[in-house]
Amino acid sequence: MNLNFLEEVFGLSGRGIMVTGGGGHLGAAMALALSYAGATVGIMGRNEKKLQAVASQASEKGGKIIPCKGNLAKEEEIHAAINKLAATGAPLRGWVNNAYHGRSCLLGEMNREAMEDSLAGGLMEAMMATQIAAQAMHAHGKGGSIINIASMYGMVSPDPALYKHYKQFHNPPAYGAAKAGLIQFTRYAAVHYAADVIRVNAISPGPFPSPKVQEHKEFIHGLEKRTPLGRIGRPEELAGAVIFLLSDASSYITGQNISIDGGWTVW
Repeated sequence: MNLNFLEEVFGLSGRGIMVTGGGGHLGAAMALALSYAGATVGIMGRNEKKLQAVASQASEKGGKIIPCKGNLAKEEEIHAAINKLAATGAPLRGWVNNAYHGRSCLLGEMNREAMEDSLAGGLMEAMMATQIAAQAMHAHGKGGSIINIASMYGMVSPDPALYKHYKQFHNPPAYGAAKAGLIQFTRYAAVHYAADVIRVNAISPGPFPSPKVQEHKEFIHGLEKRTPLGRIGRPEELAGAVIFLLSDASSYITGQNISIDGGWTVW
């Protein structure tokens, strides 16, 4: 196996890839890694300042990231983001449904409005974005790869004991339900888009707390004790799986869910 082979199989040069929520904790790390792997990356989100900061960081190291300010709840803004990326000359070959928004609403305190907001921001918008992205991929006839960013809490329940003194970090039931639904939708979309040579897979991150959450050392220690590898994840540790699933190295993989959780879901 030589270097040219590795570049041919894992390389992303000439491909346009969109990462939703690309200005956030995990989205920025994925977008930067994809740009360094040669892709032209569009990052979609509501905070233009954050998007611009990620694009500048990529540019400093030779990567190309295109900020695409937009709201996933508005289909016309998804189309606009795709068109902006296409204008660079890189056809849409990859899409990462990473964005999530929703209000915390724990069991016993649930209300319909908050649950609907979480289900829309965690599942419905990703479903619609998948459909739009797949249509764009079908139009250019080159196929593509779609990744849904799910969660370990779409597979297992949070342990209430971990959140006893940190209720503000507890995942609400609608979040887990949305992520579980996203994993199932991944399988459904994989089957229905296979004929168009569009692969659909999911990644389920484990404990990847934001820098703000990491300030609470006792809570982080609890997460570390619960994880077989004994530590929380670093955002860049998602990069390998993302590049793999968006590249030709995974050309015979579709409908799968890869857990990147330090072993959390194995016990």
